[in-house]
Amino acid sequence: MFRSPEPGDLHLTRKIDLESFNMVIAFSGWPDAKRVATYAAMYLTDKLKADKIGEIDSTPFYDFAIQRPFINIEKGLIKEYKLPQNELYAWKSKKGLRNLLILVGEEPHTNWPRYVESIFQALHLGTVHRICLLGGLIDRIPHTVDPLVSGVTTTLELLEEMKLHGVEPIDYAGPSGIHSLVMSECRRRGILALSLWGHVPAYISDVDVRTAHQLLSKLNAIVGVEIDLDDLRQEGNLLQKQLDAAMERHRSFSENVRQLEFEYRSARKRPDYIT
Repeated sequence: MFRSPEPGDLHLTRKIDLESFNMVIAFSGWPDAKRVATYAAMYLTDKLKADKIGEIDSTPFYDFAIQRPFINIEKGLIKEYKLPQNELYAWKSKKGLRNLLILVGEEPHTNWPRYVESIFQALHLGTVHRICLLGGLIDRIPHTVDPLVSGVTTTLELLEEMKLHGVEPIDYAGPSGIHSLVMSECRRRGILALSLWGHVPAYISDVDVRTAHQLLSKLNAIVGVEIDLDDLRQEGNLLQKQLDAAMERHRSFSENVRQLEFEYRSARKRPDYIT
């Protein structure tokens, strides 16, 4: 029997049959340090020219006293009033590769189980092969080493595959975020899922594009998303040059980076991880 959409549902704005697909998810907010996750997801969306096919109604999931809706006023006239966005994009391959769903949203404040159920409403569009969540966390890592990506998954087979592609497995027990609930539900449903986390230096002031590039490189290898990363690589090279130049200009910054290098190369055992 047809059920009318309810608050919090995934609302599709166009019909699409994907048959078989992978899914990539990124949330802004706490699990998106230096915006590496959402920046990577939107780069993926833009490069593939993926179409927006729907969004999750945000009404039940956010405390607007914590995160205020966006308002745009020009010369006294209201032009735009925008609630937190959770947008779903789709890309259909023309080369026989797996299709792709991309969800870019904002980590909800409340009703997490209901929110996760809204995500899984997208699985009615076809048969999901793998779900990959992207995240970013602040770490004591210098920009002078290759960006670190750690991860967690739902099966031993996928864990071994991640390790083959240079993703560090993690050990962690403690408070968790929305990623953990999505992963737990995937495990319960028998869906292959992994969560890739880019480790970013605290001192980078804006987007850590180097680590965003590394996240998408791992995604390409493990999930089989083939996109051109040259533009992102060039952005990362520019950031690298800017940070290196700052080390030459500021002695205290250079000393801080050298200390991080020493810790990273001599004392580090396992990647820190916060879900």
